[in-house]
Amino acid sequence: MADSQVGKRYSVRMILRVIDYSSAAYYGSEDDHPKKRGPKTVISDEALKHEIKQAMDSIPFHGTGYKKIHSRTNRILKGKGQSVGKNRVFRLMREENMLNRAPGGTGSSRPHDGTLITDAPDNIWGTDGKKFFTRRDGWCWLFDVIDHFNSEIVGYNVVKFGDRFEATRAVQNAVKNRFGSLDKESAQGVVVRSDRGSQYTSEYYVKSMDHLGIEISHTWSRSPESNGIIERFHRTIEEQLLSLHDFETLEEAEKAICVFIERYNREWMLERLGYLSPKEALHAFYVVTQKSA
Repeated sequence: MADSQVGKRYSVRMILRVIDYSSAAYYGSEDDHPKKRGPKTVISDEALKHEIKQAMDSIPFHGTGYKKIHSRTNRILKGKGQSVGKNRVFRLMREENMLNRAPGGTGSSRPHDGTLITDAPDNIWGTDGKKFFTRRDGWCWLFDVIDHFNSEIVGYNVVKFGDRFEATRAVQNAVKNRFGSLDKESAQGVVVRSDRGSQYTSEYYVKSMDHLGIEISHTWSRSPESNGIIERFHRTIEEQLLSLHDFETLEEAEKAICVFIERYNREWMLERLGYLSPKEALHAFYVVTQKSA
C-alpha cells in the first residue's frame, strides 16, 4: 500500500477517535444505499436540505465540494444524535442545484509518490514563493512554510522583492512560531523541502538553515509535484483570494493574506485529515499523544 494511503488511513482513524466521530458518518452510513432494506432515516429530506444550506452558509470559502458539505452537515447533526451519508447529501444537493465544484486542476501528469506526508508535526516543512500583482507596487511575493503533517501554514512573509533574504525570513518566522527563538539548532530535526530556485541554493539560505539545525531537502529538477503540499496551498490561495481581488498596494494585499492564512489554518477542511482543519488536526494529535503518554 502506498505511503499516502497508509498516512491518510492512520490520520483518519486517530482523528475520528479523538472527536468521537463515527466511521459510518465519515465513510457513509446506511442511507448511502436508499434501495437497501432497513429502517427509515431519522431526518426527512426537507429537513436535511435545511441543514445542508445552514452548513453551506457557515463556510467562509467558495467552491467547496459536497464531501466537505457532508462533513460540516454531520457536525451540525451530531448534536442532535443524527448522521447522514455522503451519497444522500450529494443527491439532495444535486436536486437543489447546490453543487459547486472547486475550480482548477494541477495540470500535472506526474504526481508525487506520497512520501511527503508525515505522522507527526514539525518533521518536514515545505517552502516556496508565489508572485502576485498589485496596481501600485507591481509584482510582489508571498513566501510561506507549510507543515507536511497537517498542511498548516506555520510561517510566511509578504514582501516586494523575492530574494534569498526574504525567502529565508519566512522559514525563520516559522521557527520562531514553533520553537520560540532563532538560537543555534533551535529547529534541530526539522527537514525543509524547497525547489532549486536561487533563493534556496544561495549561501545565505544554506548557512541560515545550518545555524538553525534544519536539514535542506531539494525537489527534483522541473518537478513541482515533489513539493506538492505547498504547491497545493498556493493553488488554494490563488483560487480563494488572489484571483478574486484587485489589490491596490502591497500593504492591502498583506493584510488580506494574513486574514486568509489565519482562516485557512482554523477552518479549511482537508479530506486526508478526516475533514478537519489544520488546527483541529494538530489539536487532535496532541490529545492522542497525551492520552498515550
